[in-house]
Amino acid sequence: MISKESLSQLTLYAQGIRLLYVEDEAQIRENTRLLFAKFFTDIETAANGEEGLALYKKGAFDLIITDILMPGMNGVVMLQNIKELNPNQPVIVTSACEESSYLLELINLGVAQFLLKPMKTDQIIQVLYEVVRNIYNARKVEEFTANLKQELVHQTTLLEQYKEVVDISMIVTKTDLSGDLIYANDAFYTTSGYNWDDIKAKGETILRHPEMTSEFYADLWETILGKQTWHGTIKNLKKEGSYYITDTTIKPILDEFGNIIDFISISYDVTELFDLNEEIWQTQHEMLSLLGEIGETRSEETGNHVRRVAKYSRLLGQLYGLDDEEITLLYRASPMHDIGKIGIPDRILLKPGKLEADEYAIMKTHSALGYQVLKHSKRPLLQAAAVIAHEHHEKWDGSGYPRALSGEQIHIYGRITALADVFDALSCERVYKPAWPLDTIIEFIQSERGKHFDPNLVDRFMDNLDRFIAIAQEYKD
Repeated sequence: MISKESLSQLTLYAQGIRLLYVEDEAQIRENTRLLFAKFFTDIETAANGEEGLALYKKGAFDLIITDILMPGMNGVVMLQNIKELNPNQPVIVTSACEESSYLLELINLGVAQFLLKPMKTDQIIQVLYEVVRNIYNARKVEEFTANLKQELVHQTTLLEQYKEVVDISMIVTKTDLSGDLIYANDAFYTTSGYNWDDIKAKGETILRHPEMTSEFYADLWETILGKQTWHGTIKNLKKEGSYYITDTTIKPILDEFGNIIDFISISYDVTELFDLNEEIWQTQHEMLSLLGEIGETRSEETGNHVRRVAKYSRLLGQLYGLDDEEITLLYRASPMHDIGKIGIPDRILLKPGKLEADEYAIMKTHSALGYQVLKHSKRPLLQAAAVIAHEHHEKWDGSGYPRALSGEQIHIYGRITALADVFDALSCERVYKPAWPLDTIIEFIQSERGKHFDPNLVDRFMDNLDRFIAIAQEYKD
């Protein structure tokens, strides 16, 4: 249920946004336009891609909502043309499951939001809220940036005027050779929430966020004590308990003999940018999960399968010791492990029984099909998804497919997803088999240690079995 507050916010965010809605079915187009008119005051509609592209060339739109399959020019071709004119054009695509073959093309065009048909009002409003809010925020950032640039132009004539601008827009601090604070401007106190007495009583270390390791600060100090300028990103604690993130430059100030007098730090508060970046990552994850769910829907499996596999994979990655970036890629890419199944005929994919040899040979091609679809992308997330799609049926002893890789020839993403996928597949009823009892599953996984599965992963799985069972229970069908 969408709250009144969200509807009110959506109306606010939508003011001044120009919307192009492209849909070939007249009744759907009119009914949906009436819904959009509750929020948008400037709406143009088109019945196909040619009309939509012609309208776009007459005057740009802030947001495009389009169907895929339409007579004449379809939605994908229209968006290809529009993206050539404006690569950053925000787009929402309305899609039926049978149109899933187009979705990867749309991903490569930068489409981040999809609405599955038949569309429900709550779903439409939720997606609109997220996209329109991002457009609204981007406008505010652009307005702020434009205003800041204009202000800087006016403030560069005299050094004192420039210092005034720096104090307004940047966090400036000075520390002595021991790291004790000796000066901070108002922006520092406003952003951190601390005052001078707080810092003098407890030291500047009260700003340190637990995620910032001692090794990080050791490297920083090694750089600046070596009379080199340090630049990087620092996560700090506010007095009230939340955090702020700064893009920081620290420069040693030297006397005429080259000795360090103190250190000056100039920082920009980039917390909002980091939060927006995290939202983009989350959107990509949701998009890949949606595609994974579409693939699983064809084989009559639930969307919770890809959710569980993602959760299992993330936990295995953590237990194995992958770094945070690899764990994030693994978690967000693993829902695409079976995307190649969109190319497998229904007569094989949905067969309620054991496959014949020729049928099984076709089924096995889904690994290579998924890889072929994903491998051309330069985005790290889709590159990781390509590896997982390609290698999640390889086996530790070399008896898997499609390339009969063995041991550590198999990417760790493939080895992890293989164990996660098999554990979930055996735990759940499929069209060709009933669910296995937990004891039988555990016995099978242990028997395949060093055969199907990486022994190291099996050991970590068994040592933390209760955590995997908890995930299965939380996300059960």
